[in-house]
Amino acid sequence: MSALVAVGALLAQTATSVPLQETAEGPKVGQTTYIDLEGAVGYSTNPFLSFESDDGRGFGRVSLHAVHARTTVRTTTLLSAYASNDTYTGRYGSQQSLSLNARHDAAVSEHFRIFGDVQAGYDKGGQLDTRILSVPVVRPLPGSPEIPPQLLPPGSDFLSLAGKRYWAAAHAGGQLALSPRDSFSFSAGLERQVARNGPLPSTSSWTVPATLAYDRRINERATAGARVTFSNTNYNGPANFRTITPQVTGTLQLSERLNLGGAIGVSFSRIDDGTRITHSTGAAADAYLCSSGEQSELCARAAVGQQTATAIGPAKSVSAGINYTRRLDQKSSIQASLDGSRYSTPTSILSGPIFSRSTYYRAAGSYTRSIGTRLFGGINLSGRKLTQNGPDPKADFSGSLFIRYRFGDVQ
Repeated sequence: MSALVAVGALLAQTATSVPLQETAEGPKVGQTTYIDLEGAVGYSTNPFLSFESDDGRGFGRVSLHAVHARTTVRTTTLLSAYASNDTYTGRYGSQQSLSLNARHDAAVSEHFRIFGDVQAGYDKGGQLDTRILSVPVVRPLPGSPEIPPQLLPPGSDFLSLAGKRYWAAAHAGGQLALSPRDSFSFSAGLERQVARNGPLPSTSSWTVPATLAYDRRINERATAGARVTFSNTNYNGPANFRTITPQVTGTLQLSERLNLGGAIGVSFSRIDDGTRITHSTGAAADAYLCSSGEQSELCARAAVGQQTATAIGPAKSVSAGINYTRRLDQKSSIQASLDGSRYSTPTSILSGPIFSRSTYYRAAGSYTRSIGTRLFGGINLSGRKLTQNGPDPKADFSGSLFIRYRFGDVQ
């Protein structure tokens, strides 16, 4: 704990603030930098989704969450780094979690913009799956839809919940305005996933995604276009799969603060499990409906994938979720998130029997109230449930009380 405090104090010394100001050319400009040091005590009924009967444990948690957000007339930047240590009352000992996210968007000229992101993390038993990590809402550059950030990180691969998971990814791309109404965009990346110490043998994979897209602005509120997504995933060993997904895309501003968007198309896959090659074709779609108000943010998302990389190979996936944030008054706020992911008909890279379908539900909520200028207190609640063919692990319900101190800028 003393090491976490020292790091927080050191980073806070560099925190600076520039007041936000409206500009005629785009979003508010300014920056904020802060470190949240948090201590919590609570109880979890099954923190690692075990099948055994006596798994409930009390815990103490200490965490650091460092955030830097910056907006200029031509750029937006958001950095978020989170580290936590949970110490349980017996059996599980101490467990750590790490998460890093960074993204940057810059208008190089009136016609060309570039963007990129980096993600990395470590987790055991899906502990990060119910941690709401709040970050400032960084408004996009002109021409981009306002989509509030997700409160919960993307869920763990359900097959790696009982073990350790490491991941890292980087993506970059650009957007070129071909005319006042037409634009072309491209992106590519590299993604790494490693699953260890679970009920199945350790696995790892490299994925290379790429996307080409064209969009045309129909009017001030609507755009339509098309995109093609390529993805190649190689597992340790001979297994690999490739997908090509052409889709029709569109966005619609239903009101000043309500945005609808999505894509629908077909995914073509080639799967090599090391002994034979198979091909599959299926629907691929995603959609969002998001509302941004002065006091609240609401965003619902859904997606269908023909072949999604899991710890044991590609599988069909369906996911949906909703996030809600609301400021109750000047001193208090609530946040809530709920989502579910369903995987089915996998192509396994491992020998032996494997699941035919599995569904992973998770939910989290928090209430925060300021006690002073820099001190906050509140409660965190969460729940998770995994269902699959065969026996299911017990559901996990967790609750904790926390105290948080902020170094740096106070929003």
